[in-house]
Formats: sequence, structure tokens, C-alpha cells
Amino acid sequence: MKEKSNIIKFPGNRSKSRASHDEYHHEFHDFEAWEALVELREAENYPGLVRYCKRRAERFPDDPYSQFYLGEAYVLNGEYEKAIEFLSEHHKKRSDNMDFQHVILDALFALGKNENDFDWTEKPVILRMSSDILDACYDFLKPKRKPRSVVELHIEFVMEGYLLFTEEDLFKALVQDQRFIVDNLDEGPLFAEVRVLRKRRR
Repeated sequence: MKEKSNIIKFPGNRSKSRASHDEYHHEFHDFEAWEALVELREAENYPGLVRYCKRRAERFPDDPYSQFYLGEAYVLNGEYEKAIEFLSEHHKKRSDNMDFQHVILDALFALGKNENDFDWTEKPVILRMSSDILDACYDFLKPKRKPRSVVELHIEFVMEGYLLFTEEDLFKALVQDQRFIVDNLDEGPLFAEVRVLRKRRR
């Protein structure tokens, strides 16, 4: 990776917040509790999801997962200002928590704002489509013999920051960059596979 950009380096590990409450960890990861959360999301019952997550956040006020899920529920329910207000204090306490950062960013962008419209304790990493992204793809693919899907490459970036480019954006950029060969081009980003163009030895 070029020295000009040291934030894009994958594969990497996204540091997740850890549940600090043993009782919460046991109960929330119980299958029935998880199933209730999933059912509300799949049914798009976002008001119900907010009520459900709010009860859990009140019951486990020191647990970062509880706070994250409630903030996310507010965003899904279109309550963007409430999501930002709610997670602001939690962000100050756990400034490096990427879950909190990303929910706040979701709310900001939904309001037509950007990352500069929030007083960050620790500013999040935001990745936009750029030459650095393509350089990272090249460095990742160069030592590999088998091609990788565009979807897989996109997922690798998810681990590194908040993405402001889609799989389609990445696909189009890779096609235009002569360092890459994109197979199954007509299939689009879902089935296209990418490999590095290798120079033939003389």
C-alpha cells in the first residue's frame, strides 16, 4: 500500500464492542431474544423494533450492544435526530466504537448532512471511491492466483471503515482500471470476478 494512505489495508479485523454485562450477554444471545429482533426487522415493524430495543437498552444501560441496536432501530424508523442525540453520549464514552460511529453517520447522511456536521470525539474512517481503493484491491489480488468476486472485495473494505461507495461503484472502477481483468463482465458486480493483469515473462 502506498505511504500516502495508511488507512486502507485489508484484510483486517473490525474491532467490535464487547458486552460488559454478563447477564446481558447470556440473555440477549439467547435464541429467542435474537429471533424476536430478527422477526421485527424482517417484518419492517420499525416502531415495534424501537420499543423492543428501548426496553433492552434501559435494562442494560452499560452495554454497548444494547445502545447500538437502539440507535440502529431509530435510524430504521426514520428518527434520525433521535438516533444522533441518543448515541452522542455513548460515542463520547466509547469513541472508538465503530458501531456507534456508523449509526451516527447513517443518520447524518439520511438528513442530508455529512461527517463534518457532528462533534466527534474520535473521527471515523470514511472510505470514498478513489485511486487508493483501487490500489488496495491491486495489493490484495496481486499475490493471489484465483480471482475474487467484486462482492468479496467490497466486503473487505467494510471491515476498514464507513463505505460511501457501492459494489456497483467498485465494479465500474475496476473495469476501467487496466491493471485488472474482470471476468463475467456482463453478469455485473454480483457474479463478476477480478484478477490482476500479469505481465508475461519473456
